[in-house]
Amino acid sequence: MPVFEHILVEAPNFEEACRAALDDIEQPWGEDARVDYECARSTTIERAVEVPNPVLSDLSAGVWSPSHLLYDAGLDPLPIPAEFSDESGATGISIGFV
Repeated sequence: MPVFEHILVEAPNFEEACRAALDDIEQPWGEDARVDYECARSTTIERAVEVPNPVLSDLSAGVWSPSHLLYDAGLDPLPIPAEFSDESGATGISIGFV
């Protein structure tokens, strides 16, 4: 079943954050995961932003949600390297049984 989730990943750099986001062991599906009947495919990163520390404090306090930060907070989206998105034409990282 296709699922999407907005997650917050802390990492030393963007590439490591992308790797962690795609790691189902490190970032298991949480309670905020949503069924998406329109996009059945392997795990990819669709959008990412760098969250400044003052905003991160607000997020921890429950002022903002990850969805708000991704789409409504005015943070510039980061370019997703092809190996972590579906733009490369590669199959990406599979979920489920191999």
